[in-house]
Amino acid sequence: MENRYNSSFHHAGPSRANRDLQFAATPPKKRRQNYSPDGVDRYNYVEDRDNRDIYSNSTVTRRSGHQPPQKKKKGGAGKRIFWTFFVILLVLVGLGALYFHVMASRLNRSNSARIASTRAKYIEQPSAAPAWDVESDGNVINILLLGVDKNVDGSDGRSDTNILASIDQKSKTIRLVSFLRDSYLEIPTFGMNKLNAAYVKGGVALTMQTLENNYRVNIERYMSVDFKKFAAVIDKMGGLDVPMSAAACSEINSRSGSKLKAGTNHLNGEECLWYTRIRDTTDSFGHDDYGRTARQRQVIQLIISKMKSLNPVESSKILYDYLPLIETNLTDPEIACLAGVAADLKDYKIESKQMPAPNTFDDQKSIKGIGRVITLDLKKNCTILRNFLYGDSSSSVAKSN
Repeated sequence: MENRYNSSFHHAGPSRANRDLQFAATPPKKRRQNYSPDGVDRYNYVEDRDNRDIYSNSTVTRRSGHQPPQKKKKGGAGKRIFWTFFVILLVLVGLGALYFHVMASRLNRSNSARIASTRAKYIEQPSAAPAWDVESDGNVINILLLGVDKNVDGSDGRSDTNILASIDQKSKTIRLVSFLRDSYLEIPTFGMNKLNAAYVKGGVALTMQTLENNYRVNIERYMSVDFKKFAAVIDKMGGLDVPMSAAACSEINSRSGSKLKAGTNHLNGEECLWYTRIRDTTDSFGHDDYGRTARQRQVIQLIISKMKSLNPVESSKILYDYLPLIETNLTDPEIACLAGVAADLKDYKIESKQMPAPNTFDDQKSIKGIGRVITLDLKKNCTILRNFLYGDSSSSVAKSN
């Protein structure tokens, strides 16, 4: 039996020595690609044992009729990863757009069209203002912040707060400018009067155009809030820690029944409102309207600082509650731009100024039927304001005109 087995095995092919000679004698171009020196056809020679593909040198071969294993295409995994990230990116963009749409829709922009059409009739060149073009800069967004009173019947009262928030995206600076409400200016179509009278006679549109006409700087956007709503905003933020003088504490205590002491006090919304409206107290901020506007800028800076310290979830919650209390004419692209500023708020510095500037006005004059007013040198103040908002180059151009 052993001879028969050996005989059949040896008939499977020539001896190893002969196979090596045969392989060596075959021209390279005529050798089969799958031919090997031992004479085994690696694709066709199969010894089936227990239904397994085997080869005596442990090299796996394929049964006759089977195709060799296909190589995986390169880059398949990379493409799957790319498309996965692409889909995730689309989802995030969609969520961001939805978030922006929800936030923007909560603002009160119902008067935007009316204000735009009304302002056109108020554009004029005041006789006391320098004949300069209205200055603007694509990197700077000017927004007039108005704190207003409502009359008992619900009609508009006077604008007790007129602060220009100028956001310089290039230098990453927020500049706050308080306009004294008793400033004696030329109000379009109504003549000379106090600045805060413009709001009574023509609302937001007339107030914005009065400031732009006289100070020769671009003021196209505004945000207005009723003082009662302002208190609610502070409460939603959890109050503010405000450094205060003894005189300011005494004034608020007498009005609100609080027990504040000199130093830093944690104020709620109502107390912050009283603090921003103090006029009869003299302290480091000054007296009358000078001290009052300085406190208003101080509170706005504290609000910004509070927003800087919050995480995105907390700040989003406050904005969601706060936005319906604001009336504005900001467009969607401008709101998106401000959202980018808010996200980068920690990198912004804050500067502030009062207009008219010190040593450029007289507050001793009284006008019959109007009361005491602040008369000012408009050309000096225009120069100072343009320097503050846009740099020295803008005023040098203006002086040459």
